[in-house]
Amino acid sequence: MPDDELYAPALYSGWWAALGVVLVLLVVGWVVFALVSTRASAQEKASRFAPPWASPGLYDPFAGLRLEFESRLDAVEATYLAGGLDERGLHLALSKEVRGFASGRLGVDASVLTLSEIEHMTGTQHLTRLIARYYHPSFAEDVVQAVGPPTGQEQGGTPTGKESIDRARSVVRTW
Repeated sequence: MPDDELYAPALYSGWWAALGVVLVLLVVGWVVFALVSTRASAQEKASRFAPPWASPGLYDPFAGLRLEFESRLDAVEATYLAGGLDERGLHLALSKEVRGFASGRLGVDASVLTLSEIEHMTGTQHLTRLIARYYHPSFAEDVVQAVGPPTGQEQGGTPTGKESIDRARSVVRTW
């Protein structure tokens, strides 16, 4: 091919370069606008304060739920110590209250979950051990078979019942 037949490459118009620069500037401007418009202003940062009900230290989002179920456990204990509940009734009532607390904690109705379903949920180790402890007395044929004869060390109850109440309180307070 002879040298005189070669042609120089066709150049793009200067408008394409200007359009590319404008598009890049628009993208950069959009990113800057998004960052600036979503940041808190100095006035908003200065007005942030702790809510009046929050105590210094860590905030417990379940404090109200804990108080509610502490009072429910107090009522169950009072009924049990007054002789209104036997061991089976106590453990069924404790299981109901602990599952109610778990429902509030987990956001799932724990009253209809099996123990194995609760075990598969994250952070429920203490709860599953407690509910498992309640199964035998709750389903025993005879109260004496479940916990042995009463020793009379407590009014209206046995040490096993008091221990179960204390364990329920421990789960409500610490979980």
